[in-house]
Amino acid sequence: MSYKPENQYRCTIIRGKSQSEVEDLLPFYAQTVHKNCPCTKEEFDFRCNKQLAKFFFGNEDYDGLTDANKKTIRNHITEIMGKLLGLYYTTLEDMVYESESCSFLLSKNDFPAFFKNICLNFQFPNFADKFQTLNDRLQNKINIRPMCYVVAFLDYARKQTINKAITKQEIGYYILNNLDVLQGNVSVEVVYAQIMSDRKNKIKREKLQGSYDWQHIKEQFNLLELANIVETDAEYIWLNTKEENSIKLFIEKNKETLFDFYQYNFNSENEKKQAKADWTLYFGKLNSEITKAETQFTESPQISELKKEKGSVGLSTVELGDKGEAFVYRMEYERVKAYKERLVNKVLLLGKTKGLGYDISSIEANENPSKPEFARYIEVKSTTRISEPSFDDNWSDSLNLTSKEWIAAEQYGEYYNIYRVYFTKKKTIVIKINNPFKKAEENEIEVFPTIYQMDFTAKVIKKQYEENV
Repeated sequence: MSYKPENQYRCTIIRGKSQSEVEDLLPFYAQTVHKNCPCTKEEFDFRCNKQLAKFFFGNEDYDGLTDANKKTIRNHITEIMGKLLGLYYTTLEDMVYESESCSFLLSKNDFPAFFKNICLNFQFPNFADKFQTLNDRLQNKINIRPMCYVVAFLDYARKQTINKAITKQEIGYYILNNLDVLQGNVSVEVVYAQIMSDRKNKIKREKLQGSYDWQHIKEQFNLLELANIVETDAEYIWLNTKEENSIKLFIEKNKETLFDFYQYNFNSENEKKQAKADWTLYFGKLNSEITKAETQFTESPQISELKKEKGSVGLSTVELGDKGEAFVYRMEYERVKAYKERLVNKVLLLGKTKGLGYDISSIEANENPSKPEFARYIEVKSTTRISEPSFDDNWSDSLNLTSKEWIAAEQYGEYYNIYRVYFTKKKTIVIKINNPFKKAEENEIEVFPTIYQMDFTAKVIKKQYEENV
């Protein structure tokens, strides 16, 4: 096993946006894929072009855009939605389908878990690059899950007797830009020993900087931060110790076989196409372990306080929805208490009561002085993300409502509210959307059905199949 730190090799990845921009656009990307799939690639491109043209430039006329704006839209669709985020995959028959990870994101609203899945699946080589670049990776025998390797390395480093902080430059130079490591031939122990030896002997290595030499390193750090696996400052990088279960999973995946590009004959156009189809399907696959690992942020005071009330609301420590309801319940309780303490019994957490169409009943109190004791019906929708929502012109969000929730929105009108809870790394943010049914009628929000209920009787049965047990 040979390891030379100076044996440098540059492996690029698709450039994303800033953390906040990626998370702001993620719901829009995912819903765009969900609305349009499955369909042919031609239909997918046509529909997505129109929808992104309207979202970014205020007009569905994609063909009427400038070439630069068209290129921007195509980069969003192919580079970010497809190659970087793996929200959809394309078959050999040119059919486009929503990926498992996209479906998971829309159902669970756990952004860090989604990015954990990306980091686990990501590898070099991959099909994010053009074939010429991919072929160079194959010729150089590149074969690594880089982000899993980084986690395994940081885990080893923190367990050493002399636990010295690791810099981002060291990870970049000694690991993510080193050919020997990228070939999968060097253990984390060897790399750590080399870094410590160079420090001791005061050996200065080349500093990676600038867009060409540093951007591909920075992008991988960014994904790991979005996954809530690492934390960084201007110079150092370290593991997020609240995510020990996920860290163990990354270390296990570092030892597993990768998607095998070397099984294909890339001199054959048919095998090239097959490899690309297989890769896009693989990259959007959901690691089942992800669904078991809850994203760990610092617990909010509201939830901590609620847990002290033993069994009073049946708070689950696992379900994101329960946490959101608990947070809003405590927030409403304190708001009403500050208005008139005798009215706090009007604040009820009813999320476990089926069929209501809302999670919490409260009262208007100080927010509606003319009708303070009128009922307020609250449906809570929660999501987890690393950064705070920007709420700027390019920000968007989406959520799913049941038919009962939408009926309740119509029934209660101005007294029905959706509280959208954002659990972020540094704070919890709640926004209120009042009277969503009216806003939909006035085209301020878009609502469309995603599930169709089919009721039928025995008259329509054409044939019945049975097998004895």
